[in-house]
Amino acid sequence: MRLLLGREPHRLEAVHPVIIEELLSLAADRKSVAVTTIIEMLASLHAEGRSSPYLVKLSHSPLWELKPMSRGGERGGCRVYLFLLPTGEAGIVNCEVKKPDAKASQSKLAVGLRTMKAYNEGTPVFEEAK
Repeated sequence: MRLLLGREPHRLEAVHPVIIEELLSLAADRKSVAVTTIIEMLASLHAEGRSSPYLVKLSHSPLWELKPMSRGGERGGCRVYLFLLPTGEAGIVNCEVKKPDAKASQSKLAVGLRTMKAYNEGTPVFEEAK
C-alpha cells in the first residue's frame, strides 16, 4: 500500500509533513523506542496493506490507527492516525505516544479529520513517502 504523508490544510507550505515533524520531535525527546515502533508499523502497513496486524478502525470515526500489540510503556502507547483513500492508498496524518489507558488525543484526531475533509474537497495535502 502506498503511504501518503499529510500536511495540515492551513500549513501546506510546511517543510515537512505532520508525522515527520512529530517523529523529529519524538527523536529530540529521546523517545527512540517510540520512533522505531512507529516506523515498524508504517513499514508493515506499506508491505501488508489492510492485512497489517497494526491497522485498527477507530470506533465512530472515519479515521484508522496503527497500534502495536504490546501493552504499556513507550512501545505500547504508540499510535499513528490515518485514513484510507478510495485509491487504495493510506493518508498518514500524525502520531502520538499516549500513557497507558489514556484516550486518543482529541487535538490529533481533529487534525486528522481536518486533513481528511480538505483532501475530500480537493486540497493537495499529501506527498508520497520516499
